[in-house]
Amino acid sequence: MTITKRTSTRAGVLMATAALALGGLATHAEARSANISGWNSKSDCDAASPYTFCLYYSPNAKNAPYRTTAEKIGDLGTKRFSGSRPGGGQKVRNNAASAQNGTGCNVGIWYSPNYRGDSNWLSPFKGGNLTSWLRNNEASIAISDHTRCPGIGH
Repeated sequence: MTITKRTSTRAGVLMATAALALGGLATHAEARSANISGWNSKSDCDAASPYTFCLYYSPNAKNAPYRTTAEKIGDLGTKRFSGSRPGGGQKVRNNAASAQNGTGCNVGIWYSPNYRGDSNWLSPFKGGNLTSWLRNNEASIAISDHTRCPGIGH
């Protein structure tokens, strides 16, 4: 009886340890997402502009911009901020602090290339500052709204 009880206890401990390890992995694998819509998009990236979305080197849509008419960019590593203001000429990937949405759809901004990992998103025609966990850590962006804009984006 003692041997069976010890074996059962050991098996229970091993199963509990395995469950905790798997639970820890599952929690770690879940991506965070936050709506960062903090203001109406400003004129350089709003409904009247030709741009789908804009990223900025600094918070509050300040300093060097990156503007595009693309519906999605799977890797921002080849894109550069424009102009002579701070950040101009630098790569966009892992350097943006704020964004604006110039579309009537939601736009997602992701930590990893190809629209994976933690994300921030903007409501239609809104701008916002990236969260502390995505600021200077963004790698991809896309129109991402299958409800309002089916067939568009990621």
